[in-house]
Amino acid sequence: MSKGTPGNEFSHLVQVDRIGPEGTDLHLVANPAEREALARRFRIPAVLSLSADLRVFPDPVLAGHYRLTGQLAAEVEQTCVVSLDPVRQQVAESFQRLFAPPEVVEKAAAVQTDDDEEAEWLDPDADDPPDPLVNGGIDAGAVVAEALALALDPYPRKPGAGLPEGYRPDDDGGAKVSPFAVLAKLKTGKND
Repeated sequence: MSKGTPGNEFSHLVQVDRIGPEGTDLHLVANPAEREALARRFRIPAVLSLSADLRVFPDPVLAGHYRLTGQLAAEVEQTCVVSLDPVRQQVAESFQRLFAPPEVVEKAAAVQTDDDEEAEWLDPDADDPPDPLVNGGIDAGAVVAEALALALDPYPRKPGAGLPEGYRPDDDGGAKVSPFAVLAKLKTGKND
């Protein structure tokens, strides 16, 4: 895949057959073209900086599985949901993922769907199932990009930004102003 493929803007493939028992450390820094592509993908004005420190190592308990742990640091520019002004934010996030060969992932998924005990696989505290290795590797950059996307503020708000007066609660008991209340007042005004 090329770097222009959606979901592949920050690709950094790590071949697991080159990882020894002690694991490997990575430091990734997004270049300007990668940051611009990620901003387009996330539909935000800008990713001003993005770096991550990662460790990839064989899982000590699960044979054939690999763990990726990391911490990212980024500065992004988003749009304020109230004023539509630009808002710069610092993002710091820790994450980890488990990877396994595709056949192991498929087998685990089949067992999970056959299992009658739903509560077991719906447990929010349980580990996530492993992601499949792709062509014998882990795309560490894609994991970092996904972690950044999940860490973005879904409702960025500029400090001091407030709602317009028409959207504030009325003085009569704190009821919210709704368009239907305005229509009701118009309707009663016509019938008088």
